[in-house]
Amino acid sequence: MIVVAMVEKKRRDTATSHHWPDGVAPLSVMWLAPQLILMAFAEAFNLLSLLEFYYKEFPDNMKSMSTAMFCVMAGVANYLSSASVTTVHKVTGKCDFFYYIV
Repeated sequence: MIVVAMVEKKRRDTATSHHWPDGVAPLSVMWLAPQLILMAFAEAFNLLSLLEFYYKEFPDNMKSMSTAMFCVMAGVANYLSSASVTTVHKVTGKCDFFYYIV
């Protein structure tokens, strides 16, 4: 998350220093690649290990329940993350502080 916060700070600084009328930062989209690749690997390893743990520990008749529970937990986590971003943005006005908090 530190990488994400640093990229967000760089994007904000670039956007404010160039004063383009539409507010777009003249920054390549490739600045997002390292953080997205890192998060994709983390999510993939987490998903695989969690589902493997569920399949080992749950009884045979509850395997589908474990998959459903994982999907519900992922949905709740995404909702809470969105709520956190909105709250931090309203309180501080800066989204990069969210990534430092996480």
